[in-house]
Amino acid sequence: MVELFEHLAAIDEQLLAVPFGSELEAAQLLSLRGQLVSTMESAQVPAECAAALLQLRNSTAALQNHFAHFRRRLAAEIGESGSHRQFLETLADSLEPAALSGNILA
Repeated sequence: MVELFEHLAAIDEQLLAVPFGSELEAAQLLSLRGQLVSTMESAQVPAECAAALLQLRNSTAALQNHFAHFRRRLAAEIGESGSHRQFLETLADSLEPAALSGNILA
């Protein structure tokens, strides 16, 4: 479980380093992050991972903030219709902040 949190932290660092204008390059990393978070959610998180879980929740919020401008820009430039709307919804879902119940969404 510790390795999973470390891998997620490394991915989050990469995602936060994505420069403005290169956001589309992050799609594959976002997908991988979502898969890893789903894997983590399907298992019991041991109590000793509480700090890592809190760090993951914080990095999820930071990622949402980092990519929020991109979602807004896409919506303004291409509109929210058809496949573009689906892309925006997928991006928004993958960066949804963690729920207060403890669930972490990629």
